[in-house]
Amino acid sequence: MSESYDVVVVGGGPAEAAGLMKGDIIVEIAGQTIANIYDYTYALELLRVNQPVKVVYTRNGEKRETQLTPAGRR
Repeated sequence: MSESYDVVVVGGGPAEAAGLMKGDIIVEIAGQTIANIYDYTYALELLRVNQPVKVVYTRNGEKRETQLTPAGRR
């Protein structure tokens, strides 16, 4: 069974800069399929600050892609 999680966008953060919006559903990060919260957290652990990655997401049922550049914690 596949779960989905809406994107949480922090103003001025990497997700906003990549064009992601509240309600978008991430289905892939850097080639890693996101089917549940465990996939999501594992994919996040692999990200490196300032190294852009491809993010595939759905918005209103339409599949889209963007580049996201992770930043260090503020």
